[in-house]
Amino acid sequence: MALPKLNDTPKYRVTVPSTGQEVSYRPFLVKEQKMLLIASETQDRVDMVKSIINTINACTTEDIKGELTTFDVDYLFTKIRSKSVGETSTLLISCTECEMNNEVVVELDKIEVEGVATDVKINITDDIVLEMRYPTYEDFMKNEKLLHGTSATESLLELLITCIATICTEEERYSTKDSTREELIDFIDSMTAQQFETISTFVNDMPTLKEEVKFTCAQCNTENSKVLEGIDDFF
Repeated sequence: MALPKLNDTPKYRVTVPSTGQEVSYRPFLVKEQKMLLIASETQDRVDMVKSIINTINACTTEDIKGELTTFDVDYLFTKIRSKSVGETSTLLISCTECEMNNEVVVELDKIEVEGVATDVKINITDDIVLEMRYPTYEDFMKNEKLLHGTSATESLLELLITCIATICTEEERYSTKDSTREELIDFIDSMTAQQFETISTFVNDMPTLKEEVKFTCAQCNTENSKVLEGIDDFF
């Protein structure tokens, strides 16, 4: 005899930031929560990212068009999580004055992606145009330097290598998927400082899940303000 169905799972609507596609989603269930907890216990960032992406795929009822960018994943998971285990998250944030950790409650359901996703083409010379793309977590998982962090300069270089999708001249269109890492580094190294700054702006201005939180330190009464950015800051 079949067991009774426990829940009529509610459905919610959300817009994918990078594409504007509207999809339905449900809260995650125990089977997905177990997967997230197991990944969290391993302290392995790759396992955690994979479990988050798998949870999004399981909880969205329509096929999502295209690849999910990092800010898509951050935003969608935050929305799913807020409807699953609570619309707030309590974080420990240290005071800038006395360094005491303070409990700060963040309203997850009100967090939005800051910035607008657009198709970006950058003219770096009169006859060379770069078509840019936003990175995905799959890009990070394939690149140890992106995944685990390096110096700011090296991280920027790695992101630029990832984000240049095509290099277009008047005669040809080169997909960077057909180029080696060394060729792309040589291409970037041959830029002038002004050209490098122009394409760096794309990385610096990428949309991101962001929220400013303010709190008064419980120990020294100092007024604090901190910008939370990306999924790692919110959980």
